[in-house]
Amino acid sequence: MSKPALPPSPGWDLERSPFHRGELEIQERVGVREKIGKQGRQAVRRYLTPQHREFFPMLPYVFVGSVDVHGRPWASVLVGEPGFINPTNEVSVSVRARPLYGDPLNESLAPGSDVALLGVQFHTRRRNRIIGTVTAMTPDGFTVDVRQTLGICPQYIQGREITFDRDPLVPEARPVHRGTALDGAARKIIEKADTYFVASVAPRSEDEIAMGVKISHRGGRPGFVNIDDDRTLNAPDFLGNFIFNTLGNWLIDNHAGLMFIDFDNGSVLYIAAHAEVIWEGPELRAFTGAQRLFRYHIDEVIRVEASLPCHFTAPDYSPLLARTGHWDEVTQTLEAERLRTVWRPFTVTDIVDESTVIRSFVLAPADGRGLATYRPGQYLPIRLQPEGWAEPTTRTYTLSDASNGRTYRISVKREGKGGVSDWLHDHVGIGDTIETLTPRGTFVFDEAAGRPVVLISAGVGITPMVAMLNSQLVNDGRTLLHKPIRFIHACIDSQRRAFAAHLARKAELHANLTLHIVFSRPSADDVLGKTHHSVGHIDRALLQRLLPLDDYDFYLCGPATFMQSLYDAILSFGVRDKRIHLESFGPASVSRRVEHTAEVDTSEGVVVEFAKSGKTAIWRPKCGSLLELAEASGLQPLYACRSGSCGTCATRVAKGTVDYGEPPAHDVAPGEALICIGHPHPGLHLEDGTLNREGVTLDL
Repeated sequence: MSKPALPPSPGWDLERSPFHRGELEIQERVGVREKIGKQGRQAVRRYLTPQHREFFPMLPYVFVGSVDVHGRPWASVLVGEPGFINPTNEVSVSVRARPLYGDPLNESLAPGSDVALLGVQFHTRRRNRIIGTVTAMTPDGFTVDVRQTLGICPQYIQGREITFDRDPLVPEARPVHRGTALDGAARKIIEKADTYFVASVAPRSEDEIAMGVKISHRGGRPGFVNIDDDRTLNAPDFLGNFIFNTLGNWLIDNHAGLMFIDFDNGSVLYIAAHAEVIWEGPELRAFTGAQRLFRYHIDEVIRVEASLPCHFTAPDYSPLLARTGHWDEVTQTLEAERLRTVWRPFTVTDIVDESTVIRSFVLAPADGRGLATYRPGQYLPIRLQPEGWAEPTTRTYTLSDASNGRTYRISVKREGKGGVSDWLHDHVGIGDTIETLTPRGTFVFDEAAGRPVVLISAGVGITPMVAMLNSQLVNDGRTLLHKPIRFIHACIDSQRRAFAAHLARKAELHANLTLHIVFSRPSADDVLGKTHHSVGHIDRALLQRLLPLDDYDFYLCGPATFMQSLYDAILSFGVRDKRIHLESFGPASVSRRVEHTAEVDTSEGVVVEFAKSGKTAIWRPKCGSLLELAEASGLQPLYACRSGSCGTCATRVAKGTVDYGEPPAHDVAPGEALICIGHPHPGLHLEDGTLNREGVTLDL
């Protein structure tokens, strides 16, 4: 007998959380527990809202999670004419449908059993979920008491329309194939799949409200589920709603039930497996858009031929799929990572004027190979030979977009001095070729920090900040950093301001982003409050006015004098040096002041002598490269690329050993070092058969 209807409340009406301990632990790990805790009390309910009661009767299909007698979850599908799912009141649902022939749901559906109903409207990409208990079996279906309901985001759903071929209430016997590994037909279904459903379970021994079986939708580009072997699948986990029902269940019980539908012929593939979550590794880094990988170890396979009494139209793919990767690209990316010191040809596929002085160039591999991934903030070494120049020349330009697995984008300022940057503006067009190395650089966004962020830039220094912003604010409203982001940028006027429309759109879609644009000399057409927020410069007083007290990480990029003044100003607020991340363009690096606290690296430094100048310095990892150490010591060595690709900084090593984080792209002559990426060997040096700690002596 169904329990009486509950009076609707504005959200979750219990003091305890709507999530169980597994879900809370994953939310804590990802840094969203507090935020999702608040949102969950608004989105999760113990009853059906009016919207739910209107939505489910419109559906001709519903996806079902159930648990068999062995405690294994299974994902299934029920079909029927619209109205076959009928909410009888706020806490009860009547389902008039029978499981498909060969579906494990035939054995698991019984009074008292856990069940989850996922309603997905493919053509509108709406979806809602019900979690409850089967209360009774009827001649043509069953009834469910509702424990939880939740509206779910519409990401990665492929639009499809359905047409019935026969009466869905009259199941027909179909060929059923069972095994413990994938056969050829099963492989073909998975290889072309753009959708699958996954059921999971957290046994309700601890929690009668939040635990139980749940079912989720997963979507991607066709073939986004990789077949490692006949008993192992690998699938990406893209950005979702941060509730983590499935991962939370797997912390308690890692059984998984997968279902793939062949939308072309109606066959259905059911898989029982154990799930493994991959949180880091080269494959994950190479898969664009993936936050994690799921590895499924197969226990049982059931394939039913032409099971569905209906057919579907061709898919209308989700626009979000363009921002996701594919396993073919992963293979190419991993191969590209092995070509870090090889100059490769790239074709200019697009050119965009971001302002009157900054132009973006989009580059795609011209050699048929993949694209190495990179972290936001890194730069791209390029090599070209302008007409009339005696030799090829190298330059480095910061990548101005987040890694997408298919193209690089650099944004170049016209300097007006006739150099390489001007040549790019004047002579490079779509279809032209530029050689590049893989991206590199140590000025990168710390995605693990999880603190509020302040991005401060001037002029073309905006480029790494846009890349960092794009890496965190994604999918038209989703954010990977659940903390405030303050974007502060200075330039002359609106004509010279790059990425204005893009940043305005980001601010409109993402509530955690705050923009502040400073013009030093606004034009007559600029309007305060519309094109910019203040007039003058970014200085200590402005930062003090704009930034509420908080535990920020600062990222700075701009000319050297701009950087030094802001670095000093931020330090004066009591911010620790290690919270200030810098990238300067200009003749010298910022002079940093490292605080002497227990948190600072106190390992024994390496003595570096500069023979010609008679100066001596102590190098520690915080000092960066030998070039940066020399600049901090008041020297001005020659350099150009700061990436080890041009050889301009080559310096004779009189004593000691110089190490590199990665092999230099430029050949290093015996007895010399590329100090722009080199650092002194921190260990003991063998000299005349004796171990000494005498450091490194450079001919500077």
